[in-house]
Amino acid sequence: MPVKTETCRVAGFRFAGVSAGLKQAAGAKDLGLIVAERPVAAAGAFTTNLIKAAPVRLASKRIEAGRVQAVLVNSGSANCFTGKAGDRLASTSCAALAREIGCAADLVVPCSTGVIGHLYSLERLRVGVKAACGELRCEGADDFARAIMTTDTRPKTACAGLKLDGRSITLLGIAKGAGMIAPAMATMLAFIVTDARAAPGVLRRALGRALKASLNAITIDGDMSTNDTVLLLASGAAAGQELAGSALAKFEAALSAVAQSLARQIVYDGEGATKLAAVEVSGARSRADAEKVARRIANSPLVKTALFGRDPNVGRILAAAGASGVRLDPDRLVLRVGNVTLAARGKIIVSGLDKAKRVMNQRQLELKLDLKLGRAKASILTSDLSNEYVRINAEYRS
Repeated sequence: MPVKTETCRVAGFRFAGVSAGLKQAAGAKDLGLIVAERPVAAAGAFTTNLIKAAPVRLASKRIEAGRVQAVLVNSGSANCFTGKAGDRLASTSCAALAREIGCAADLVVPCSTGVIGHLYSLERLRVGVKAACGELRCEGADDFARAIMTTDTRPKTACAGLKLDGRSITLLGIAKGAGMIAPAMATMLAFIVTDARAAPGVLRRALGRALKASLNAITIDGDMSTNDTVLLLASGAAAGQELAGSALAKFEAALSAVAQSLARQIVYDGEGATKLAAVEVSGARSRADAEKVARRIANSPLVKTALFGRDPNVGRILAAAGASGVRLDPDRLVLRVGNVTLAARGKIIVSGLDKAKRVMNQRQLELKLDLKLGRAKASILTSDLSNEYVRINAEYRS
């Protein structure tokens, strides 16, 4: 499925992104809106971290109804671990937007991203909401994408189109995320809107399937955020029948392609990242085993620093696999960096180290481990651990 890393118009939705003074950087966009013409079908997935931000708790309750008309996103403050005041702030913020666009407050879903433990200014947000409502337009997705960024160096967008029963269907995905990327149910903030017509339950199941090989299959630093949220909204503006059968299958393929593009962009833009590596584990007894080994390798600080150093350090990769808790046979597994074999029959293949080092000079590469025990496989995208990552997070004030 062809996906373009750009924004596009999606019938039934308008976007805005403005500066409300919620971030310390003067003039930085920090408040974004997605507003539908009327209530639309919606589904969501949220962090499984037991410490959940106030907007996550409120959004997860409201999304259960399966209908949403607006999404309100602020950056600069996570509104997490802020007690009852944080709950009131999330609710009052949604009410402020609801009054401006003329909808019920429970049709507004809040999302926040930024520093944990701090409240943002409600008065500044109210002023910002008024300004953003005045900026709402079908072509405003680029502004929205920039308004939700924190340590991101670039916006993450993906657009796909397809034909269903003679109708043109569009999907647009927008995400933010560069650190605290270790998903369980969702990843960072990601929003996918479409003009397809679908029931909330259909969207919920489609989103769950799409997340498995995309936003739930990435890691940057092994840490899970308190604010992770993914929303899927369908306006139905393309008319026609509700998604079902072969049309639904085609839609899900497009949805997965958009989600995978966003996932790849997030890891590529990881804090301080100089490498994007696909850790592929095959030949496992079960997918669960394959994923467990892949995640252990992808989250290993020693493997990640080896990636940064462009060092094909076989010992670090194999040691991480062996520490995964999955039963392995060292004499059977085969390790490759790109297409260069580095380990087989229980030994390191020294003659391949120089070739592998050339592979590791590339910005994007693959680490492939075949366990030779079964037919199951899994893949996790990861980044390296650089000096810049340490600097960014050492200076990130709480």
